[in-house]
Amino acid sequence: LSSGINAEYGKLNTLSTTKQSNLSMMVQGFKRLNVGEKPGGDSSTPKGTRLSLQSTLQQTSTGIQSLDLILGNGMNLSSSLLIEEEDRGEYTPLFAKHFISEGIGHDHVTVCVGERVATWLTTLPKPITQQNPESAANDDELKIAWRYKRKMQTRFSNSYDLSHHRTPDETKSILILPRSSSCSEIISFLEKIVQDNADNVVRVVLDRPVFPVIDEAAFNRFHYLLKQVCAKKNVVTLCIYPTKLFSDSLQFHIHQHFNYSFAVESLPRNDKSVYKEYHGILHLRKIDNMCSFTMPTYDMTDRFFKIKRKKFVIEKMFLPPDLSETVSRSSSSGGGCGTSNNNLDF
Repeated sequence: LSSGINAEYGKLNTLSTTKQSNLSMMVQGFKRLNVGEKPGGDSSTPKGTRLSLQSTLQQTSTGIQSLDLILGNGMNLSSSLLIEEEDRGEYTPLFAKHFISEGIGHDHVTVCVGERVATWLTTLPKPITQQNPESAANDDELKIAWRYKRKMQTRFSNSYDLSHHRTPDETKSILILPRSSSCSEIISFLEKIVQDNADNVVRVVLDRPVFPVIDEAAFNRFHYLLKQVCAKKNVVTLCIYPTKLFSDSLQFHIHQHFNYSFAVESLPRNDKSVYKEYHGILHLRKIDNMCSFTMPTYDMTDRFFKIKRKKFVIEKMFLPPDLSETVSRSSSSGGGCGTSNNNLDF
């Protein structure tokens, strides 16, 4: 009996020793992971993206922080945005420039199609660097709060300075497709780019890809194929069209091909107007509620945008109170309660 007890006790000691050795190996093999890195070394999320607070989708920035708030804290991946030019298209390129510059900042693959794209790339806004020299010197001292250090190194969106432009070396990685390309060539080119960059975000900028519209059936067919390409995992698309020149049926159908859409209207410069501080109006047309378990709560009221010396801002407009002397006051009627000659006397 004693020999059997000793044998069982020896087995238990062997098991405990094995567990302790495995635990020590796990502790020794502990490794700090970089941002968006899995234990196997694969990247879980592309750079410049984050999980949406309203759905299970990943989001990326449009390059304009105030526009991100309107769209639900950013654009969902596999979504598309339509910008409608209503007038001369004077301020529409600013949205595309911020969109492209944001992709450069996060090393995203950017594809541009259109005649005006080449001129846009020469005046892309440069991001504002907010690096504090004292914090940079103390980066090596963050040994205990290393997770907080990782958070400090990541930025979802950047602020841009319109007075400074990116250098040609920064824009040489952008892929430009000539405007003379046919619809089938554009679709096949985008499909190849998306397949070759499955682990990175692909930003597609289309400046009037099919214009003028001669065949509405071919126009809708192209955008159905484009929507199929953009439905891939990590693709976001920005498209610009002068929809005022479209027919009513085409205006209805084009909104079905995009998840977000708004129209840009420029305002005349008049010092006596109530809109003198603003340069244009943003008419929100559509904001999709993608993969969400709650009802949409988007504010679809019009926004106003203005271009400051260094920044592009979108905000709501609040009219100032009318304090002129011609405003009639209730006190000027000369009476309080019970002094009125109306039939309803309180």
